[in-house]
Amino acid sequence: MASGLADEHRRALARGIPQAEDDRLFGRGPAAACLSWALIRLQRVPVLDVRAQGDDSRLQLVATLEAAARTAAGCGSLPHLAGWVSRIATVLRSRRPDADQDLSDRTRFAPYRSRGG
Repeated sequence: MASGLADEHRRALARGIPQAEDDRLFGRGPAAACLSWALIRLQRVPVLDVRAQGDDSRLQLVATLEAAARTAAGCGSLPHLAGWVSRIATVLRSRRPDADQDLSDRTRFAPYRSRGG
């Protein structure tokens, strides 16, 4: 999203669907998509709870929940659901020390790089 791809997509979409220029209407789509994926992933909590300390999947779930909440907030859409998802991430962080890490630390969690050439 930071690369401007979302803005390019939105401009192209608006050429055929003028409603894409409406921030409220457009923002609801990405917010709903991210939050619904987070809710689907949240179903894995019972499986993740029995995994060994240090298993990356718990941290991955927290990252997914927090990213979905940030996306919704950035879109100005679904604030109550985004807040709930954010609170669940906080609870998961407090339950498991291995899931309570600073994901903004670029030395431990480098930005995504494509595996392709």
